[in-house]
This record gives sequence, C-alpha cells and structure tokens, in this order.
Amino acid sequence: MNSIVLEYRLYKNELSFEPLYHYPSLGLDEVLARRECEFFVKDGMTYKQRSSALEGEQYFLIYVDRYTEGPIDKHETSEIKVEIRTLDDRFDNPLLEAYYVDRHLDALAMLGSQYLYVAGKEYERDSAETDEDRGVYVIYVTPTGYELEEST
Repeated sequence: MNSIVLEYRLYKNELSFEPLYHYPSLGLDEVLARRECEFFVKDGMTYKQRSSALEGEQYFLIYVDRYTEGPIDKHETSEIKVEIRTLDDRFDNPLLEAYYVDRHLDALAMLGSQYLYVAGKEYERDSAETDEDRGVYVIYVTPTGYELEEST
C-alpha cells in the first residue's frame, strides 16, 4: 500500500502558494478527518481552510489562509481526543464534553455530523478544527433548544 501524503499550503493568490507543513505518511482516515475541519492550529497560528485538493491518488492538499495568532499551547499525546465546545468567544468557548476515540474514523464520524447530542441536548455544528498544538479535534456547536425525550 502506498503512503498517503498530506500537505498544508498557504494560499497567496490564484497562482501562488507556500508549502507550510508536509506529512509524508498518514492514514486516509486522519487525512479525511483533517480535511473536514475548517480550521487548523499549529505553532500558535490558526489557519482557515480555503479549499482542498487531491493530486494523483495519494497526495492530499489543504489550502489555508492565516486567521489568528495566539500563544502556543503544546500538549504531547498519542490519544485521539475530540472536544465539543459551545461557540461563545466571550467565555472562551466552554467545553461541553470530551471524548477519546480509538480511530480517526471515529473522530470523522463526529466531525462530519451536522447535529450532536450531549447530555440529552441537541447542538448544531458550526465549525471544527484540528488543533495540532493540543493534539485534539475541536467541534464548535450552538444549542438548538431541542432535548431528547426519555424513552420509557
């Protein structure tokens, strides 16, 4: 089996880009999970995904723009963590729930969902990010006001 390559490229204009980060050997599930995220955090810089592409059969590209810069918050981990956070900058996007999953495919199932349920309450997905500094996928949600009914 051939290695799957992922490269993040900084978009400059229609004809110009700058290679930022190169990952020569990732699993397809991780590449697809990363591609599902609108934001990417690395070395304190947050990038916003502009587009993605596939060159050939195994070379994935994600084109990004610089979005914001903040302090570097590094956490080394080998676990796959998914955080669900309420989208509310005033309160630093409060954590609703954190999950540890076995595979990036499990994270992708959550990242690709329009609606998520936490403690019986429904939330609508706003955006998601791959935060490589903290080693976590983050899904930002807003409450819909709907609550699951208890089954008897």
